[in-house]
Amino acid sequence: MAKTVTYSFGEFISGEYKNKKKQPSPVLHAVGLGTALTFGGLHPVSAMDTTARIISAFDPIISLVQGVAYPVTFLMIGGGFLLIIMGQRSKGLSMIKWAAVGYIGLQFAPSIMQILVEVGKAMVTK
Repeated sequence: MAKTVTYSFGEFISGEYKNKKKQPSPVLHAVGLGTALTFGGLHPVSAMDTTARIISAFDPIISLVQGVAYPVTFLMIGGGFLLIIMGQRSKGLSMIKWAAVGYIGLQFAPSIMQILVEVGKAMVTK
C-alpha cells in the first residue's frame, strides 16, 4: 500500500514538493535522547500521585455526563407527564421518579467516588 504524503497548499502551488529530499530518520537520535532523559531525570512517583492523576484525567468525562444529564432528565420528566396525560398514571409517575433519582445520582457520583477513594487510602495505609 502506498504511503500518503501531505503537502501544504503553498508547497503544492510553488512545486517545492517535487524538490524535497528525504532526510535521514532521526529515530536513533531520539531513542538515545529519550533514554538519557528518562534515566537522567528519574523521580520516584508515589501511588497516590498516580491515583490523583488518573482521577483528574476523568474530570472532563464527568463534566460531560453531568451536563448531558439535565436535558435527558428534562425529556424523561416531560415524557412522564405525557404518559400521565394519556391515562397511564403509574408508568408516568415511575418515569418521573426514576428520572429524578438518576439525575440526583449522577450529580452525587463524583462525591461518592471521592469518599470511596479516601476509604481505600485509609485501608492501604493501615
